[in-house]
Amino acid sequence: MSPIDILTEKFLLKRTGAFSGQHGSSGSSGGGGRGSSGSSGSSSSSGGSTRGGSGSSGSSGSTTPKGATSGSSPAKNGIPGKTSSSTYYGGGSPKTISSGSPFAGRSYGGGTRSNIYSGSGYGTGYGSYVSGTRSSGGFYPVRGYGFPFGFWPLYLGPTYYQDDEYGPPTNDSRPGGPQAVASFSPPGVAPYAPPQYMVFGDQGSVANVSSLLVSNCSAVTTVSTTLLNSDMTYPDGTNVTLLPAIDPTYIDGYYRASSFALFSFFQGEVVNTSAALVNFTEPATKPTLYDASVRNSTFESCVNDTISNGLPIEAGSFASVSILFLGSESRTLTLCYMQGRLQPSLALMPLTILSSALVGGRITILLAVALVITRLI
Repeated sequence: MSPIDILTEKFLLKRTGAFSGQHGSSGSSGGGGRGSSGSSGSSSSSGGSTRGGSGSSGSSGSTTPKGATSGSSPAKNGIPGKTSSSTYYGGGSPKTISSGSPFAGRSYGGGTRSNIYSGSGYGTGYGSYVSGTRSSGGFYPVRGYGFPFGFWPLYLGPTYYQDDEYGPPTNDSRPGGPQAVASFSPPGVAPYAPPQYMVFGDQGSVANVSSLLVSNCSAVTTVSTTLLNSDMTYPDGTNVTLLPAIDPTYIDGYYRASSFALFSFFQGEVVNTSAALVNFTEPATKPTLYDASVRNSTFESCVNDTISNGLPIEAGSFASVSILFLGSESRTLTLCYMQGRLQPSLALMPLTILSSALVGGRITILLAVALVITRLI
């Protein structure tokens, strides 16, 4: 008889199609869309809030920076962005940024893809990384906080809600790379026409989402991924009619703890300029605005779903599952579940499981009498 001593397998839990049919339905679901179409939500707490929303005071500093998720202690060091992917669901316990890395000692990770939509205001989406409440439509300082999804908040310019420490946009220490933008429109719009939408984030995220928008939503690319200059302008020769200048009053929604943004360019939208333009000077060249009647709600739903499901986020924690089999010889089956799907409360769970193993040409039935779940991080 040839005994099987240890079997080890790793399972990666992927988040697929999580927000289908939920465009703008709640603040925890994917979808920006400031009151943009019939299928998107209209309240300031939903994923389809009107731009600006509530709680617009730029000086709202009642929240206190906290390194880690409330009630948890980071148990492992690492570097944000090194273990991130668009296939991860996130979750688990935050980690601590390693010594020698930017923002060493702060916490990162723990955010889940179901909470990837931040809101229509900057500085939102931090969850329990901040104390106090931040409304989805408010604008808040970002200095001193950890990174729930492993990515830095967007840098929009000097002193914009205390974003200085995350600049300039050319900073290649930023997880995902320097900041970039890409513009696009729904199918049927000519690629040389002014865009209806634009995405803004780190280079890797913008490139990944842009590619997915083409494959998932048949988006028409107007200008592909373009890096910003250190002063938030574009490289010489860029046609700002096809790639509108950065202006936060046209940001439709923020994602991933304000580290990624979706712009839309339509007439007649409510714009909270007083909050969006705190310490920000609007560019002289304005974008071309489309009539709201041409908005494609089906396309917008696809865009929001694609961003929510396609943005890279930090990997979640994992746990080992040890199953002790009793038979002619002791055997252990160890399964590693990633993404924090196993709850720490399941420390010990007696189970009776029948498993079969091919040993020496015959089937031996083994009785599993215990399932021990041990949190590793």
